[in-house]
Amino acid sequence: MKKILIIWSMIILLFITTACSASEDLSEYIPEDEQQNVLLADDIPERKIIYKVNSQYDVTNLDESIQTLRNLIDLDEWFDQENIGSSQATFTIRVKTDRLDDFLSELNSNFQLRSFTKTSQDVSLQYQDKTNRIDSLNLQITRLQELYEDASLSDMLTINEQLSNLEIELMNLEGELNLFDSLVDYSEVNVTFYGSRIVTKLPFFNRLGNGFVNGLNAVFIVLDGIAIGLMNILPFVLILGPIGYGGFIVRKKYMHNKKTKKNKNDE
Repeated sequence: MKKILIIWSMIILLFITTACSASEDLSEYIPEDEQQNVLLADDIPERKIIYKVNSQYDVTNLDESIQTLRNLIDLDEWFDQENIGSSQATFTIRVKTDRLDDFLSELNSNFQLRSFTKTSQDVSLQYQDKTNRIDSLNLQITRLQELYEDASLSDMLTINEQLSNLEIELMNLEGELNLFDSLVDYSEVNVTFYGSRIVTKLPFFNRLGNGFVNGLNAVFIVLDGIAIGLMNILPFVLILGPIGYGGFIVRKKYMHNKKTKKNKNDE
């Protein structure tokens, strides 16, 4: 009886040990160098620089300037945003980086520059780190797929779970790289037009003239509002005015007759 109990105890212990080993992380099957997030590169990473430009211009004819700007854009470039008013217009444009300098030169030759800023952001290291991480993930996925062919049922479940996690991370990293590529290949150019009848070579006098024109426009806007208000009131005046005047005449005549009659009675 004791021998039977000992045998069953050994069988149960062996089963538990096997199950625990099957549920352990399969990272032991993957070489340590394949699990590292960053792979060492022999060459310097390719430069990845994101450019952003803010430029402002004074123009005499806003509509013609907008059309000229549209003609400067290539077919594979586009406007991210447009905001056009009566005396001012702003645009956010995506321009190919390899022709950014030529595009800016065309802007400066066609319009009177008021202000200009150009900034750059170097994302080369971030780009290289993400690229290395993608290579590492692909190696791990390939290794797990090889292990899957000869794995037991319990190992297959664990491998599938790890593959799913790795593929999700891989998709996120590839999306981030695609965004980097788009920002690097197409620079952001913000253009603002200030419409004015007065445009000189000196930015100060341009702003001074624009201030005068804008003040004059504000006066016209106020007068326009007053005129519209008067036109809104005019129908009431035309209709209610004669009625009110007629009522005033009748009341005045009534009071006059009443006063006259009172005077006669007093006599």
